Amino acid sequence: MYDGSRNHSGFLSFTPDDDNSHIGELCSPQNSEARNDDECLQPNPRKLKAVTVGARVYWSRLAEKALSHYRRGLSPQHVDPFNMLGRVPTVPNEPGSRRIIIMDESSATSTLFLEAHSIFGFTSNEGCTVGDNIKTIPALLQLGIQSPTPVDWNGTSFRQWVGIEGENTTRNYISILALGWSYILSVRLLEMQGQGGAEIAYTQSIATGYKREAGDKIAGITVDIGDVDKDAARWWAAILAPGQGWKAIVSRIDDVVYLSPWSVCVEDEQRFDIAWGGTSSPSQDSVVSTPPSSKDAFELLSRFCLLHDLGSQCFVALATTLTFPTLNHYGIVATLPFPTDMRGRDEDNPVKLTAPDLVRMSEGLPYYMALSCNHSVIVSSLCGVFWEPRIPCNLVSPWLHPVMNEVPIMEEVINFEGRYHEILAIMCAIRRPKLSVLWLGAVTSGLAPRILRFVKGGTPPLDPNAFAWTGCPQSFMDLAGSGPYFQTEASGEKIQRADAWRLLFLPTVVEDDLHYENYPFAPWEPVGKTSVENCVARIRIHRFCSRHHLTYQHWAWHLGDGSTLVDQGLETVPAQYSFQEVTPGIETPASVILPVVELPLVQEASRTASWEIFQWVTANGEGIPADELIYKDEWLRDESVSEVSSSPQDDATGSHIGRLSSSTISRGVLDGDKVISPKTTLDTTSSAQKVSLDTWFKGLNSEGGIE
Repeated sequence: MYDGSRNHSGFLSFTPDDDNSHIGELCSPQNSEARNDDECLQPNPRKLKAVTVGARVYWSRLAEKALSHYRRGLSPQHVDPFNMLGRVPTVPNEPGSRRIIIMDESSATSTLFLEAHSIFGFTSNEGCTVGDNIKTIPALLQLGIQSPTPVDWNGTSFRQWVGIEGENTTRNYISILALGWSYILSVRLLEMQGQGGAEIAYTQSIATGYKREAGDKIAGITVDIGDVDKDAARWWAAILAPGQGWKAIVSRIDDVVYLSPWSVCVEDEQRFDIAWGGTSSPSQDSVVSTPPSSKDAFELLSRFCLLHDLGSQCFVALATTLTFPTLNHYGIVATLPFPTDMRGRDEDNPVKLTAPDLVRMSEGLPYYMALSCNHSVIVSSLCGVFWEPRIPCNLVSPWLHPVMNEVPIMEEVINFEGRYHEILAIMCAIRRPKLSVLWLGAVTSGLAPRILRFVKGGTPPLDPNAFAWTGCPQSFMDLAGSGPYFQTEASGEKIQRADAWRLLFLPTVVEDDLHYENYPFAPWEPVGKTSVENCVARIRIHRFCSRHHLTYQHWAWHLGDGSTLVDQGLETVPAQYSFQEVTPGIETPASVILPVVELPLVQEASRTASWEIFQWVTANGEGIPADELIYKDEWLRDESVSEVSSSPQDDATGSHIGRLSSSTISRGVLDGDKVISPKTTLDTTSSAQKVSLDTWFKGLNSEGGIE
């Protein structure tokens, strides 16, 4: 991978013919000059150049591999949504406890949520009692929205679907399938959680061609839905209708209607015309006929996929739909690619979608729904693809610079509209194979620009549940590290700041007035070491402990009757990674040369990430160690840096809804499938209560919670 030698600045040297490069090894300073960086936050020009060059080599190789997949097709694992279901729980069949949060007090816009919490445990050592404690992290998952997500056909990425190797890609129906999936997920939610006025109904809006009337054609795209009966044709007429062809009402509370979080409204002048065979004709009252169940709708969508040999498009369309609740949360329009090359069935191409594929997708729907409703995990996971374990907070800018500023102007990218996001999605698929289809869906739906905005800021939203749910670590806090915590050096006993930060997040076994209930607001580890004398008691008490692992134990749904339902998730084995295992190697020669864009002198992402990661300690009650010069650095003294942070400020509620920014430490035991104790800060009464977001957070931070 590398030649193993270190240059005079302390960085591992690249050899020109590396065939399996890891960018992380760029940042492991070892010699005496590098050790001075413990007290110097801002990297010197030589280090910046070295890291930028190394990052450029890595991202160029990744871009070359992505371009290769783009030309010949993706691998099957890239489009398998099942890969991202690590310990994702399933939406419960029993009525859940609900909470109404006023998201915008000026317009009184509110969202209906399901209440839940996750439980984290800790490995113990002999003589250390930290393992006797658990950490409870409250959460809210989207259940109902007041306004559907707008959809238009202005998407520029994946207008021509890449497909998997050897797959027919003569037509692109991903957007049509995504609309079908939005109905299926919505109705499935009503079947599992609908109450208090819940219903699914057609509207008067239909796609032309359904009634088979003279002059019915439009100047648009004709979609062949096959030889179907009038009920199936009516469903497709609703799915492809302008505006809202159907409405899935989850609940009516105080004259407010809450729709399914996958509800959409097509707001585009381009329309669809459906063509269908069969001998039956729609009756006069079929416009208001009974909509199909989620099972029947899934069968209709499956038959359509088989009719047109859509294969991988069915999977990517599902992933696209899974991003709709996140788009709705941020008020973003879903910009889907307009379907292309609409033709009838092609008998010469083999069907790629198999019966086992369809069965597995159907059985997995409650898991996909839970993941999709937790937009905090969705965003954290998408952003987390860019996190690299050995890139510290002060080197974020040079690490991200090539992929954010140089890949977009590559010759094979810049001259093609939407190509950058297409190539980026495949690059992310290679970096984190388990999340590959989610990135393909995010690019298809138009969510990618917002994700890049978060990443560029240096402090993307984080959710501690995301690692357990998807199996992909997204922060240095997700990894336990290795070796002893403290090491004796010439200047005394020291601990890496990253390890000190990890220990601060553990439940305290010594009472103090410090508050470390949440992850730091940046995924990048802090630089340098701190002395044992500057460590608080909750760190020093683990001086002789072996590594404590933060372990996700289970998810718990709050039910309407006040009880708690434990959900271990799809997989029961916790995901564990070392630094070396997080990012796969790149077995591609560096034949692509990125256009060089000079790294800006102002390292905004590094500066913001450094501010946030150190603020986590200084703002939580420890103060500033007088003898550690790093705290006197300009990046940490200039408070204006906090104004440009992309999280949590830009995210507003993004880092809190799904995973709330409060947690409680308590002891608890399990009795069957119910959690007895532990104390939580969430009210689990059956009736939905309406509170503002500020009130909700204040209640979480007050003793006794919200009443």
